[in-house]
Amino acid sequence: MRSAALAAAAFVLIALGGCGSDDDEPAAQADAEQGGVVDVSGTDPVGQMVAGSVAALASCRDWKGANEKERLATIADIRAQLAPQTDGLEIPQLTDEEAAEVFDNACEPGWAGGLRLYKLYAQAAGFVTLKRVADGDDGR
Repeated sequence: MRSAALAAAAFVLIALGGCGSDDDEPAAQADAEQGGVVDVSGTDPVGQMVAGSVAALASCRDWKGANEKERLATIADIRAQLAPQTDGLEIPQLTDEEAAEVFDNACEPGWAGGLRLYKLYAQAAGFVTLKRVADGDDGR
């Protein structure tokens, strides 16, 4: 049991520290890099919709087939389901860039098509504070 937990933690750390991704839409990436907001209103997230959300069923296969706006809409949907922000409760959440990096790296291998994005997000969110400290970003 302990070795399985260590293997899962190592996988998440590797996914968080991967080498980046190729983007399908350079304009959307340029907006994001310049601190601009990419408008995803009206863009559907990828994956099968269940009870108004794709969070439970979106997979790496869906992620790989999505364009930049669909990916951002998917991240927003998963974040809203897994890290709702309420008064007095701080739940770690990934930025769009952090979530995209995790999904890009974890979904890269051919065998990863069936991995659920929400599980990757939840595991990475558990380590994001540690990663930010290690990277010298104290959140201020």
